[in-house]
Amino acid sequence: MEPGASPDLPELTTDAEALPLRARQSLATRNRIFEIALAEISDSGLAAVRIEHIARKAGVTRPTIYAHFPTREDFLRELQRRTEASALDAVRTRMQENRRGNFLHRFADATVDLLAAADPVLRRETFALMLREPREEEWMGNALFGFLKEQVARAQARGEIQPTLPAQALTRIVMTALFGFFVIETGEPAARKKQVHQMLDLLINNSTT
Repeated sequence: MEPGASPDLPELTTDAEALPLRARQSLATRNRIFEIALAEISDSGLAAVRIEHIARKAGVTRPTIYAHFPTREDFLRELQRRTEASALDAVRTRMQENRRGNFLHRFADATVDLLAAADPVLRRETFALMLREPREEEWMGNALFGFLKEQVARAQARGEIQPTLPAQALTRIVMTALFGFFVIETGEPAARKKQVHQMLDLLINNSTT
């Protein structure tokens, strides 16, 4: 990545045009800081990021940055939230397509594709933060988890997945297993999809016993 270049970022879904002028300006400032911060992290890693460099490039003061992002880790948490929103959009699209196969497999395919397109440094730093500071209330309380739990419950009602476990418990197991897989496994997307499908088949089959 060229110095100062911004990686491709998920869009923040806030309808900026519906906000008052001051709120739109604040959102624009936050987005500018966020994009510059991610470019800095991508170039040198989270530990080497300097807030004064971000402030200078964004044309704001250090206190302004801290008002939006109190810690450097908050840049990655914001990225995680936006990525989860993108993943939800992607899996909804996959669910609407006329494709065969369990919806969990379609979800896995969408996730592998998103990760393959992500900046590798940002991906590594985000995973490292999630391992250092796991926040169960965030990942189990977000819209993506809720959507998957709803789909698991529907699949159980259809008989596609036996209701041996409650939908929330099974969704938690699947999400935890997928996270561990994505952190550890490497390789080309096609190979990763094959491996993750094998893992999901084991989970789904075991949930029926």
